[in-house]
Amino acid sequence: MTLNKKLLIFDMDGTLFNTLKDLNNAVNYALEKYGYDLVTLAHTKRAIGNGVPTLVARSVPDGLEDIHYKECLEAFKEYYRIHYFENTFPYEQIKEVLIELKNRGYLLACVTNKFEEGANKLIDYFLPNIFDTVHGETELYRKKPEPDMVNITLNELNIANNDAVYIGDTEVDYQTAVNSKVDVIMVSYGYRDKTQIKQITKDAPIIDAPVDLLKLFPKR
Repeated sequence: MTLNKKLLIFDMDGTLFNTLKDLNNAVNYALEKYGYDLVTLAHTKRAIGNGVPTLVARSVPDGLEDIHYKECLEAFKEYYRIHYFENTFPYEQIKEVLIELKNRGYLLACVTNKFEEGANKLIDYFLPNIFDTVHGETELYRKKPEPDMVNITLNELNIANNDAVYIGDTEVDYQTAVNSKVDVIMVSYGYRDKTQIKQITKDAPIIDAPVDLLKLFPKR
């Protein structure tokens, strides 16, 4: 199977980068600061997907109603802005695959719920000069799964919805694609396994490694 697209839009956490340890460390920094039990990597992996406020809400004892929720959220941000890629790394072969896709004539973008400054720094450090545009969380747009950032990306690059595909690893990414009216490809090497993905998607293609993208997208 091959796909006739012009633009490939990538999620970040769990798709381009393994950020799990740094996110878990930031959550636990906030929890420890307010005397709460720490959470495991497995917990953080399950809680990722809807942005930092939801990650923190899913980690404190009483969620959004927790008396220290807002303080924990600020503590998370305080820690993560300094330590957000101490243990973060690109998935195996992702850089080589992206360079090959670019050489094959595709436009590449990243749309993520990670704060925009951090998203750009990660891209610039690990994957420089590859992406045509990057959009992360700001106060200007609604977070995924709302379509705002995808729509802005399409407009920036003058690409129609049916010429783009969104590539991600969680239910939020799938719903983002649906809301944005673009096709979707799910990855099973990130924060949701293949069984979980099949439960949240209908007939979306699933890839097990970044290199599988080269089978789907031939030279343009």
